[in-house]
Amino acid sequence: MATVDRATRQAWSSSPRKWVDLIIHVSGDVSERAGALEQRGCKVTRTFRLTRTLGIRCTGRMALELLDKPWVTRVEPDSSVRALGR
Repeated sequence: MATVDRATRQAWSSSPRKWVDLIIHVSGDVSERAGALEQRGCKVTRTFRLTRTLGIRCTGRMALELLDKPWVTRVEPDSSVRALGR
């Protein structure tokens, strides 16, 4: 079962219909997990098989539900990454 910080959990709870971008780490077959997420209404935006990581877009309510899935090992907000001060 994955955990997230209190502020993130509260943001999802207070705006359950708002769409959020996440990076989730999963156990098991990444393709199967991507399919399961899409069946739940999540949009899979990126798949990284080597690290068993998926980029997804879902609602706050869906994000909270994912925390209870035994195959979701870590959840973090997806954000822009800048290198070398750019």
